[in-house]
Amino acid sequence: MYITMSEFRKDLNRYIELARTKEIVITRFGKPYVKLEKIERNNIDILNELAGSLPNDIDVEGILEQRLLQL
Repeated sequence: MYITMSEFRKDLNRYIELARTKEIVITRFGKPYVKLEKIERNNIDILNELAGSLPNDIDVEGILEQRLLQL
């Protein structure tokens, strides 16, 4: 969905909410300027937020599989 910068400014909350389900391209002077889209978070990002900084080589999928086997 393409919208102008002035449209975006007028109804900021609406377009932020729409960006959760579709890509929004904001134009400036008739040309694409900024893309607004939902952030996809992966397991590493979530774990970093919860537990602080983790090494990049951590095997999250392996840890999850081991945990499921213990249940």
